[in-house]
Amino acid sequence: MKGRQRPPVLIVGAHRSGTTATARALELLGLQIGQHLDSHRESRPLQKLHEDYLQRVGAAWYNPQPFLRWMGTAEGKQDCSSWGWKEPRTTLFAPAWLEIFPEARIVHVVRDTHAAASSIRERELNFQAVGDPPTPNLADLDYCAQLVQTYLTAGERLAASPNYQRLQFEELQLNPPAILEQLGNFCELLVATRDLANAAASIRPARVRSTSS
Repeated sequence: MKGRQRPPVLIVGAHRSGTTATARALELLGLQIGQHLDSHRESRPLQKLHEDYLQRVGAAWYNPQPFLRWMGTAEGKQDCSSWGWKEPRTTLFAPAWLEIFPEARIVHVVRDTHAAASSIRERELNFQAVGDPPTPNLADLDYCAQLVQTYLTAGERLAASPNYQRLQFEELQLNPPAILEQLGNFCELLVATRDLANAAASIRPARVRSTSS
């Protein structure tokens, strides 16, 4: 509607769950993701905003439980909502953002738990191999799976919102044109045929898993 500011689209989901690919495809369909983005299409200022608050309550993206307990209290919810984009930590903070933007559209990207957990662990081991300090617990595949499940549960809390859309990333990989057309309509984007083709081409197909393990 002319003259009316459109509510934001919040792309949420666990780390390594396909949120980057989804955000990149939506950009190609015309969604304005923002400025000062990193290689994962995440806003650096928003990362810092989320991480600073997580640290304040003794939490981190890889250890969200202290924050979730704090947000479960009336005091915590009020405190978090008073300060104030694809950024996985948004999954944890989404209830607070919805207090600010109640009409926001939520795209909840979900990936197979084992695949997402394995990717988190693989990335962590690669970081350590080049000399980065270890992130607590991320070399443990079971912990990574529990972490993915925590983000999944946090994202599913938003399903009661009338503007919630769950996106299974493997389905997007199988049929990018159809799924992205549905997603573009959900985000109220005017999707041109050429843009849809470019967006669909940006989605990598799923890796073929070995059946021997």
